[in-house]
Amino acid sequence: MSRGKKLLKIINQNKPFLVVFSLFLSLLLVVGSTYSWITYSDEQINQSKPNTKKLSAVIDENFTPNLQWIPGKTTEKSLLVKNNGQVPAIVRVSLYEFLVHFELDMTDGGGNGSQKIVNTSSRPELTMDDVATWFKGSTYKVASGKYYTVSEVYKGDKTNPNTAYVYKGNRTVEGLKYLTIQFNARDIYDVNNKPKLGTQNYWYYSEGYFYYSEILQPKEKTKELLQSVTLDKSLPNKYKGSFYQLIPIMDAHDRTKSLMEDWKISSNSFVESMYREKVH
Repeated sequence: MSRGKKLLKIINQNKPFLVVFSLFLSLLLVVGSTYSWITYSDEQINQSKPNTKKLSAVIDENFTPNLQWIPGKTTEKSLLVKNNGQVPAIVRVSLYEFLVHFELDMTDGGGNGSQKIVNTSSRPELTMDDVATWFKGSTYKVASGKYYTVSEVYKGDKTNPNTAYVYKGNRTVEGLKYLTIQFNARDIYDVNNKPKLGTQNYWYYSEGYFYYSEILQPKEKTKELLQSVTLDKSLPNKYKGSFYQLIPIMDAHDRTKSLMEDWKISSNSFVESMYREKVH
């Protein structure tokens, strides 16, 4: 059985947590209505054999769009993982953030400018739900012949865990400091807060990934990872109309020992000890 048949990577790409900030209207607009899943390796195990079973897991979200999210308020975004396949699975999740905001028209001299409107578009234009189109200098169409121009952009690299959200880390990107992600902290551990012997069903954060401690049997779910997101009440005017996405990426693996190599888990690390007796 090749390693490629054992590893499943899924991205919640088409329904990330997407918001539009607006202090002018005290409005946080959440858009998007459907989920889709993209697999990055073959989902089938032992394809050449009859009666093959499928390794599969999905991100299960309970997301409440809030069209009146005033700065200082919280909106629900519950996230966990479910094994919807036919074989036991080990899962981990990483989180990537994206932020873009636009040039403001400050001609009023009072610091209350709205987005600056230009009548010429760039190519390709920025698409709200596609972070691949988010670049400084690109334009976003708001009406026929009317566009906003991107002044600043921050994009996590979904292929590089070094750019993933750092649990309990410092928010170094200015605009992201005004967004607080609430985690299910009672079921999350890290190097500074390791679980007691015998603890089960928890997430362990290490180097950009949240690893789930248990083998998920078919139909089983993890404990909740995320709970909600809060927009700070002190959000500056410069972020009016900004777009933000939080994209979770989930990996699922069968319980073979190749897990350690495939996920580059260091020997003698806590994650290695967590899975040592659970893989074969």
